[in-house]
Amino acid sequence: MADPQTGLVIGYDGVHPFSRIPLSDRTSVQSLLRALLDPLEPFFSPLKARVRCPGATAVRFDQTASEVEGIARPLWGLACLLAGGGEYRGTQWWVDGIKAGVDPEGKEYWGWPADNDQRMVEMCPLGWALAVAPGIWEGLGDKGRGDVERWLGNSINEKK
Repeated sequence: MADPQTGLVIGYDGVHPFSRIPLSDRTSVQSLLRALLDPLEPFFSPLKARVRCPGATAVRFDQTASEVEGIARPLWGLACLLAGGGEYRGTQWWVDGIKAGVDPEGKEYWGWPADNDQRMVEMCPLGWALAVAPGIWEGLGDKGRGDVERWLGNSINEKK
């Protein structure tokens, strides 16, 4: 059943599925991470470079940066899941999204960060994911790896 305010799938009793997972070992933590990632699926943009969750936000930055945050923040969990030997059926969503997001010629390009830009904050989970989950880096291909290197390196080094 979908929550009418958020659109997220919840149980008939109003409890989110991740609340039902007792944490006791690696497998249970991997299940929890999957339960946290799954509800994002319907909120990905067509090229997967952005995640726009429903409802109002209280962010003080532009909509694109908010949607970049939507794809980047879950990378903390996805990267840990993959680095710990787990698998996730939607991993390719993030690979495709990163490629589309850092492609300056693409329709869903994230844009170059300005001074004090939220996009710089989102570079942290992206860098973490690339460092600990090699399949993400490998999945980007030559062009994607070049684009992500430029987006990460050239856009942050001279910013406040």
